[in-house]
This record gives sequence, structure tokens and C-alpha cells, in this order.
Amino acid sequence: MEFFERLFRSLETEMREQYTAMAARQDQTNARLERIGGLVNGGARALAKLGDWSEKTDVSLAELLRRQQALEDRVRELERKKGE
Repeated sequence: MEFFERLFRSLETEMREQYTAMAARQDQTNARLERIGGLVNGGARALAKLGDWSEKTDVSLAELLRRQQALEDRVRELERKKGE
């Protein structure tokens, strides 16, 4: 009977050690996945901001080009009138 008790205790100790090692590996994996998730989320936010900035810049540049064209038209008209 003592033999089985020692065997049981030995198996119990071994299983506890393996479970502890497995839990540590899972903790490391979870930490790694959280870091990766943070990078992915941060990158997605940065890309969304870049898209917003790009759209605003497109609108601003279109307005700037429209104003430049209007000024060029006015200068041409003034030069035409001056030449008459």
C-alpha cells in the first residue's frame, strides 16, 4: 500500500510541475498576443488618421487650385484690358 501512495504522490508532484510550466508558457503567449494586438490596433488607428488627413488635404488642395486658377484668370483679363 505504501508503494502506491508514494507512486501517487510522485505522479501528483510531476503533474503539478508540468501544469506550472504549461501555465507559464500560456502567460508568455498571452503577453505576446496582447503586444501584437496593441500593434495591430495602433496601426489601424494610424491608417484611419492617415486616410482622414489625406481626404482633408485633397479638399484643401482642390480649393487652393481653384483659387489659383481664379487669380490667373483675373490677371489674364487685366492684361487683355491693358493691351486694348
